[in-house]
Amino acid sequence: MTDIYRDVSRPIEERVEDLLSKMSLEEKVGQMTGFFILTPEIAAEAVEKYHAGAGAPFFIWENTHSLVDLVNIIQSYALEKSRLGIPLLLYTDADHGHAFVKGTTVFPHNLGMASTWDPAFSTRVAEATARETRATGIHQNLNPVCDIARDPRWGRTYETFGESSYLCSIMAAAMVRGYQGGEGFSVDDEHLAATAKHFPAYSAPEGGEDTAPVDISEYTFYTIHLPSFEAAVRSGVLSIMPCYNEINGKPVHGSYEYLTELLRGSIGFRGIVVSDWGGVEMLHKYHRTAENYKNAVKQTVEAGLDIDSIGGTRFYQALLELVNEGEVSERRIDESVKRILGVKFRLDLFNKFYVDQEMASRIVGSSEHKDLALEASRKCVVLLKNEGLLPLKKNLNSILVTGPNADNLEGLLGGWTNHFGPWPSAITVLEAIKAKVSSKTRVSYVKGAGYNELEILDEVKEKAKEADAAVAILGESAYIHEFWNLADLASTMNLETGLPNVELTKELKQKLLARLDTFPSRTLLELSDAQLKLVNAIHETGTPIIVVLLAGRPLVIKWIAENIPAILIAFHPGLEGGRAVADVLFGDYNPGGKLPISIPRSVGQIPVRHNYKIRPFSEAHPPAYAPLYEFGHGLSYTRFEYSDLEVSPKKVGVKGRVNVSVTVKNTGEIAGDEVVQLYINDVCSSRVTPIKELKGFERLSLKPDESKRLTFVLNIEDLAVYQDKCRFAVEPGLFKVMIGASSEDIKLEDDFKVD
Repeated sequence: MTDIYRDVSRPIEERVEDLLSKMSLEEKVGQMTGFFILTPEIAAEAVEKYHAGAGAPFFIWENTHSLVDLVNIIQSYALEKSRLGIPLLLYTDADHGHAFVKGTTVFPHNLGMASTWDPAFSTRVAEATARETRATGIHQNLNPVCDIARDPRWGRTYETFGESSYLCSIMAAAMVRGYQGGEGFSVDDEHLAATAKHFPAYSAPEGGEDTAPVDISEYTFYTIHLPSFEAAVRSGVLSIMPCYNEINGKPVHGSYEYLTELLRGSIGFRGIVVSDWGGVEMLHKYHRTAENYKNAVKQTVEAGLDIDSIGGTRFYQALLELVNEGEVSERRIDESVKRILGVKFRLDLFNKFYVDQEMASRIVGSSEHKDLALEASRKCVVLLKNEGLLPLKKNLNSILVTGPNADNLEGLLGGWTNHFGPWPSAITVLEAIKAKVSSKTRVSYVKGAGYNELEILDEVKEKAKEADAAVAILGESAYIHEFWNLADLASTMNLETGLPNVELTKELKQKLLARLDTFPSRTLLELSDAQLKLVNAIHETGTPIIVVLLAGRPLVIKWIAENIPAILIAFHPGLEGGRAVADVLFGDYNPGGKLPISIPRSVGQIPVRHNYKIRPFSEAHPPAYAPLYEFGHGLSYTRFEYSDLEVSPKKVGVKGRVNVSVTVKNTGEIAGDEVVQLYINDVCSSRVTPIKELKGFERLSLKPDESKRLTFVLNIEDLAVYQDKCRFAVEPGLFKVMIGASSEDIKLEDDFKVD
């Protein structure tokens, strides 16, 4: 007779209860224990000795075959060497494609995807990522990042969808649908469990320092940082990862208020809560709210944690002791195990233990996915400035290409990527430019500068004088967290725990202190002196220059903005980024990306946010919002005209809807994309509200002389004002409607009244 839990025709709830009833306490605790698994030996011990329920075969893989081999070995142990044959839930960080594995398709990072302002397209990208990741035997992606980037000093800005809670909410929900295969709480065998992270306000650390304390108002917490997580939950996200930080004195990993009362109670989350790397131990080691590691385990489990992602042996033993000593109830363990098993059944893991190598080879890095990546890379390019220099002609006599990211994949691929060469299928911006121009065009390359090191500029100047145009590919290197170099991190990583294994010596302290003065860092948002001197040297020759920025965040480029005629930013555009940049430079693709984050004039100007609040004496102060380039900004090679704004009805009840319609026409000579943006201002309210808030957008593709009429539907409930104690209320009054091409380039205005 088949066990109920193996019967796919039975409801998931019945299968969970049946399997739970058969499990010993040790097996239950094992389900809550994740291991960092890089070898078969670690897998064997994790399964046989500690009944492992989850794991991370997560690091740098030279090919998909080696990862698939390990995954199949892991699951064979689970099937053959465990009493009940419960498969392991395997997870990884596939932030922009399955990018730690060579041969996979690497898409733009989230900040680049946000600059597409195209949620439907982002869903397609997430689906492709899910297919490639699941094809290698991974079931859970530790993405999307739902954090709101309001301080570009923070080293994880590129992992976010920018500064607008509305844009982040729309994009995060779109990615969840793509990863999981649609709205709802189920997943097929081509998709995977998404993980919304880092709940709930990771991106607001003091001083921009990663993992630093978060000290924010209740108003900011609920109106800025929470909505994107609520959107992910509404879309059926199966997993949530807490942030490392303490918020107003409460470490989130150990907070019942955040992980149970807020997340499960107020927001209604039904999935699993998975710790961040080392997040449990931090309660004792760093936050010091736990007197020892064992107490830290107790705090996190009682707070609502379901899986310690890489807790391993230490977590298993501590939790088992806590239950046996009566410090944690078995009933509490059962709650987590039910949730974990529920996710495994929803992922259909019991029916598909192993991965097919041939199928993985067909899916991973397929031509279809690479074409999608090229389209994504093109769509994310933002044209910041163009004084008629772009697009370049393909038959120029001579072009100089220079800069640290010109012949380098690092700036294209960004962090959380195996960018240690070679990448046979990837081409740099330099190579793409050479392939784009005519056979008679001479392309000269002189690096000129590294990220921080200036080379002798004599050859740069000589080649610039000979060239019709110069293209400087500048920006940042690849980094993660607090601007860590991935190679340095890999060299210090403990292969059993997945955490850095270093001692904070006096010498290391000095090295870390020096990092603050080395671009990129949280104290250096300006482009490095070496790169600025390179551009200035070319500028002095009189040769027209195009600056292309490959970076993980907005950089301070005031001198460049004032002196250089054409500027593009592509963020970290991924595997096909070189081709995409060349397509835009030479007019084979008309850029339509828009900034999802403001570019400040200086570091001292931070914070710079489009949705700022009005303040007294504002008419006598310098502008509260005066960025170098504003939120939503992005130019095109064509022109667009806005007309016939209509708001209907002009009066509406608190539970009604308002339609906002506008006509947009391409008045230029070539086809192009325009992102039409809808902003709202609550003219008078019980709380001070932002001067404008994004409440709708749509990316249009228009042929020359073509026009389209758009209608945005505003639900009045979405205009509610925060009161207190988690409450929002719609308040009667006048609302201003603004339609434009950016947060500052408002084309048309109207209003309506809520009775």
